[in-house]
Amino acid sequence: MDYKKDLEVFYNSINVDYATYVAKTLSQFGSNEILGFRMAGSKAEYEAGEFLCQEFERIGLTNTHKEKVMIDAWEFKQAEIYYLDKKNQPKKITLSAYASHCIAENQPFELVYAKKGTKQDYDQLNVEGKLVLIDLDTYIGCQIGICALQAKQKGASGIIAIPMNEDKELPDDAFIYENFTGPADIPAFSMSLKDGKVIKEIITQSSNNAIPVILNCSNKISPDQTTFNIVGEIPGKDNNQIILVMAHYDGLFHNFHNGASGCGLLLSIARALIKSHYVPNKTIVFIAHSAKEWGMSNSTFNWSMGSYHQITKNHPEWAEKAFIGINLEGFVAHDQYDYHHIRTAYEYQDLIQSIQKIVTGCPYKQGCLVESPTTILSDDFVYSQSGVPTIISYRPTGEKHLNTYQTNYDIIQNHLSYPVFEYGHKLYGTILILFDQLKIKPLNFEKLFLALEQSLDFESYHHYKELYFLIHDAKWCAKNLYEFIQKNEFTQSEANYLNKQLHYIYLMIQQSFVKLSWYGANIFPHEAHQENILHLREAIRLLKQEKLNAAVEQLYHVDLNLYAFYFDKNTFEFYIQQSCHQDDEHLAWGKDLLLSEINLYDIIESLQQKQSWEDVYAEIQQLKDILKEEEFKQERVIKEEMIHLQQLIDWMRYLYRRPKR
Repeated sequence: MDYKKDLEVFYNSINVDYATYVAKTLSQFGSNEILGFRMAGSKAEYEAGEFLCQEFERIGLTNTHKEKVMIDAWEFKQAEIYYLDKKNQPKKITLSAYASHCIAENQPFELVYAKKGTKQDYDQLNVEGKLVLIDLDTYIGCQIGICALQAKQKGASGIIAIPMNEDKELPDDAFIYENFTGPADIPAFSMSLKDGKVIKEIITQSSNNAIPVILNCSNKISPDQTTFNIVGEIPGKDNNQIILVMAHYDGLFHNFHNGASGCGLLLSIARALIKSHYVPNKTIVFIAHSAKEWGMSNSTFNWSMGSYHQITKNHPEWAEKAFIGINLEGFVAHDQYDYHHIRTAYEYQDLIQSIQKIVTGCPYKQGCLVESPTTILSDDFVYSQSGVPTIISYRPTGEKHLNTYQTNYDIIQNHLSYPVFEYGHKLYGTILILFDQLKIKPLNFEKLFLALEQSLDFESYHHYKELYFLIHDAKWCAKNLYEFIQKNEFTQSEANYLNKQLHYIYLMIQQSFVKLSWYGANIFPHEAHQENILHLREAIRLLKQEKLNAAVEQLYHVDLNLYAFYFDKNTFEFYIQQSCHQDDEHLAWGKDLLLSEINLYDIIESLQQKQSWEDVYAEIQQLKDILKEEEFKQERVIKEEMIHLQQLIDWMRYLYRRPKR
């Protein structure tokens, strides 16, 4: 059969009811009776994994089994505080929790309000041994982990965060979660806007700006525990070539859209392929990962632990064999968005864009948006680092999604759409089947090199002429290589050789050209220094004009130095140390991805204490020295980029010029 017939039979075998059944059932597993939470290593996650393993077998996947993953376990069962209202009547407030350890039974505390929880907010405030209530202002870059650490540095026993709702999209009774990167021994909780408003009013009207509360909590972090990834297969004609299809089954809150729906789609696509009697050319491996949302305490890179262990420790051999990794992250059954969002490798963007155009029945107003590169926030990033080109069903950015994403509103009753879910089956099933029928990995490196060129600012673009010409040559060679792959017929032996070479080219690109900004964006190596140089120069210029406040604002944009304004030095430096200088186990997949760690704390603090007319010569000289060092680092990094580019040019040129055998 040709691919059109294969797709027709597959489409006719789709059963959205089955996908919904799997997602709904999965979303009902939870350690917390009210809020859900099936987190890494918890009983709820284990039971969810057992359910999925049984479903893998029931629909007919072969070689179904569980594979161990070592993680830190998190089990959140309950958290609440009791207080006296204005009428002196006892009241209870239900709390959500972050990945921090706290077991408390009827434990008395004083609760104080510390505004946004920055260092300025603790002035004249005694929090020793108390619980601290804060407004979590993520809009200015404050994260719960660093706010919790700041509270601990001031002597607090724990922290409760209330979300700020400046865009008015979050319901008043919603709880939120954001990644917790603070030490696990700092109890950290969240409270709804509705309850936060009530409790803040009582605190501010109290005689000493504090009220007595009783805390009950069971939120347990257990280091060095075991969880499982669930794996099953549809055998292909060639076991040496595979397609990876993945989702994650752990979840924050009930996690219907952001996780469970992806697992539902994962099993439903597998079921439809089996029902349609599709015989793949490549072995299709289906993986339900554990520990995606969180899996390691005391780490900046604490998520995607299940996938990280799977591709680096359990099956590193998958990387060379895989044509594509399809990550069904979720957001595949949600009707609130105007478009469906796919993120993928630069090398696959144009092909995925062309494939989605042949899939009919798109229910989104603006269709399907395909963007590059992938994101660190999902499991497929660690696969990509290992040399597997990936795509992900990703949440639309810039849309009104806050009322479901990582909140207790992420439940089946909110925004479930059968037409959207059916489209997800067709879209990702089509991508899978078409990739299965390709003989050569369709990697087009030209778009990657174009993105590299576009990342250069004016000065770098013109100062490093050799880099510009190398990028031009790399684009030309990438184009020729892709045309060579597309226009020629190859024996199986030749195809195997080319696929292996293409894998290692892609892997080299990941290792040589993929780094991170301090705020989690994928960047090219030179960009880490390029941005710093821009802001350092502007800060120096403004200081010479006695514009101190504007100069300090420029310094906020240098690496992590925004935190230097909001938090104490020990808190600020803790995060630099944790992100760059921990052991390999805790750096995990984030090792060596942050290239720059400029510490401007003392300079920023000094400038903040001065008036515009005061002498800032010393600070200017310090910044000039830092700028000079950063320019030196940029030059070194760009020279390394040029070496890697030349190696890639020679490699690609050899492949499309070598005589066919």
